[in-house]
Amino acid sequence: MSAWVARRSIPPFAWVTSAAGAVIAASGLLDAVTSTGDPLGGAWTWFWIAVTVVLAGTPLALGTRFVNGVGLAGACIFFVVTSLQLSVSTAPIASVNNVLLYPMLACYLGWFYRRWIARSATAGGFALSGIAIFVNPLDDVLLPWINIALVSTFCLEAAGYLRSRLDQEITTDPLTGVLNRSGLDARIETELARSTRTGQALVLVIIDLDDFKRINDERGHAAGDHLLVQYAAALRSVTRPYDSVARIGGDEFLLVLPATTEQQALDLIDRLRASTSEQWSFGLTEARSDDTAHAIRERADQRLYVHKASRKGRAGT
Repeated sequence: MSAWVARRSIPPFAWVTSAAGAVIAASGLLDAVTSTGDPLGGAWTWFWIAVTVVLAGTPLALGTRFVNGVGLAGACIFFVVTSLQLSVSTAPIASVNNVLLYPMLACYLGWFYRRWIARSATAGGFALSGIAIFVNPLDDVLLPWINIALVSTFCLEAAGYLRSRLDQEITTDPLTGVLNRSGLDARIETELARSTRTGQALVLVIIDLDDFKRINDERGHAAGDHLLVQYAAALRSVTRPYDSVARIGGDEFLLVLPATTEQQALDLIDRLRASTSEQWSFGLTEARSDDTAHAIRERADQRLYVHKASRKGRAGT
């Protein structure tokens, strides 16, 4: 049981990085046992096998403490080392065998890193290996290198696309198309840090549709869903591209408004009132210097309940 718990505590990034290191070590071992006396064969190859074995074990040992940048650095070092080997090699097959691992690294970079970082690192790797081929033009290496470059480009872009689609599905509400609760606190923390750093105001607004349950009960869930979609569209129409709009409950929405004062947020509320026919309540609060995501959301939630209670009180008199 303890081994299972320990395995579960290791994040996927660490597992995959470790697996990549193991593959590179195994490939180096094949080069070592089939070495033909290249200038960088023999002891050099065994040295890098030892290095990659250590690197393969490091992510598993560190677990959640294994930082993202180490994997990127390892991929870049591999590009440099294999390009150096390619520039002095006398064995075309051994050179191509090293470059055959580039699609694996392209897929790894495309999945775990931002698109521009992954593209830059992969392009840098092929630029270095291309220079090595120019310096040491071995027979029958150029064509496989071109094919590997094409395959690597496909792996890079496919992995990046799939990761971006997955991230979008994880963080997007499928009904309304706005953000969902996933990662919302991290987004708020980012905006709080930016507000503190820049000195600009930050406002959080929580909005709750009034009598939404009655609409579902009387007109059906399809009508309720249609109302939510329309209201989400109205929220997007009055907010800016860099504002965050999220659906955090059945009929609750949250707005994160950076570089916005409380009065400016109230002006936005007025514009939203004018563009919607639904009845809704809201809680609005401006960020404080010591706020956390939980604290500012809790304060906005409390003000929402106060506003909702005051509306019900006025309706009952």
